[in-house]
Amino acid sequence: MQKAVIYHRVSTSDQDAKAATRELMRAAHVRQFTIVDIIEEVGGGARNDRPGLLRVLDAARRGHIDAVLVWKLDRFGRTALDVLSNIQTLNDEAVRFIAVSQSLDIKPDGDALSKLILTVLASVAEFERDLIRERTRLGLAKARAAGKLLGRRISRTAPSPAKVAQKRAGGHSWREIGLDLGCTIGAARRALARHAGNGTAVLASK
Repeated sequence: MQKAVIYHRVSTSDQDAKAATRELMRAAHVRQFTIVDIIEEVGGGARNDRPGLLRVLDAARRGHIDAVLVWKLDRFGRTALDVLSNIQTLNDEAVRFIAVSQSLDIKPDGDALSKLILTVLASVAEFERDLIRERTRLGLAKARAAGKLLGRRISRTAPSPAKVAQKRAGGHSWREIGLDLGCTIGAARRALARHAGNGTAVLASK
């Protein structure tokens, strides 16, 4: 008999989480699976690194299970991207995925229905990616229009050649100097070159 794990993320909107778990167990028995683990997690789906979910994926990678049963598709990932990624992980390990209440059954043998479901999920995930990119682009444009500075703030004025020379003499890296003086590495190098060109002695580190 094939081995299955039941994974149920209990949503705050669930009226009776135990009833859902019992239904998952019944679905596993109907399909003649041997249930090797029942994992329940409480909370929202804001994270895709929940301990129980990671246990399921790890069991799949280790070849310990043949199927995963969940109550609904959205219980297996934070977003469409996460759901697709998690199911792809199972698929890569020849593990079957079943969302009982939605009659979704994605088999790793590449049957026509499983391919169709994965194609639809991939399309939804790509749509989600586009939305994220568009929101990011609009957010950046709005911030620029409001005059906000984006990214790491770098001083527009050249750093003091003497300060750069002092820090280099003290063994500081170019990156450290840039961070300390609020300038780019290139600006710090040019300042030191000017310092050397003026024939000024390098100050020793305090």
